[in-house]
Amino acid sequence: MKWVKQISVVAGMMAGLAACQSPDHVGSIDSSFFESTAQVHLIAAAMPTYQQATPPIGYIGFCVRNPDECAGGTDTPEPAKMTPEKWVELSQVNEYVNRTIPQVSDMALYGRAEWWAYPDERGGDCEDFALEKRRLLIERGWKAENLLISVVREWNGDGHAVLLVKSDRGEFVLDNKNWEIAIWSDTPYQWIKRQSEERPYIWVNLDAKAARMAAKETPLPPLGAPAPFLAAIEKTSPAALRPGTEEGRTAAGLLNEEVPTAAIN
Repeated sequence: MKWVKQISVVAGMMAGLAACQSPDHVGSIDSSFFESTAQVHLIAAAMPTYQQATPPIGYIGFCVRNPDECAGGTDTPEPAKMTPEKWVELSQVNEYVNRTIPQVSDMALYGRAEWWAYPDERGGDCEDFALEKRRLLIERGWKAENLLISVVREWNGDGHAVLLVKSDRGEFVLDNKNWEIAIWSDTPYQWIKRQSEERPYIWVNLDAKAARMAAKETPLPPLGAPAPFLAAIEKTSPAALRPGTEEGRTAAGLLNEEVPTAAIN
């Protein structure tokens, strides 16, 4: 079913996003998408997930420096209820971050690979864009369980990170390489892994080819429990929990000295 159409949205600006104009062309989705009585009531298939996966090295380092940003979770996740107002808000945040933050590599900014951080006026790379969009949406009332940092592979094999938004009308992708919000299955990526809805510090595999048959799925940590990798780092290398580790390395680097492919490992 071809659903890609155009929609014109007239909306006021959100507080804090005055620099971003409301787009006339928002995500190529027809207004009937939001009407429960429409003959075409599209609810796109959810992305299949598999067993737990190792979090990206850069994400582990981010959690070491910002443990509160990786805490929390829920045992009963529910998708966000998408409304025209929510769609405009989603689109404004996506365009605002894409428009105002310069795209700069970690190596250029920090002299190291895979340093996940909230971007500042100097800029950031793909995972920094995704983190910032997630933060802005949470500030505006979106639930963290519906805002999932995801890792994908591009056509040329490069790693990339995007923000996946789970809603009752589908799972949408906020991407610094494509300003038009798209349904996950319409993106040109191979999906590798993403955050779990239940625990933000748990990641799940998205690649069916890499999925393995497990006799028993790894249970989730209890709500309120620290991330397992933070507990392991604290036990084996407490000094790594300080914001600036020796020689500028992240705690993730202390666990794994391998130079990762961008965003994938």
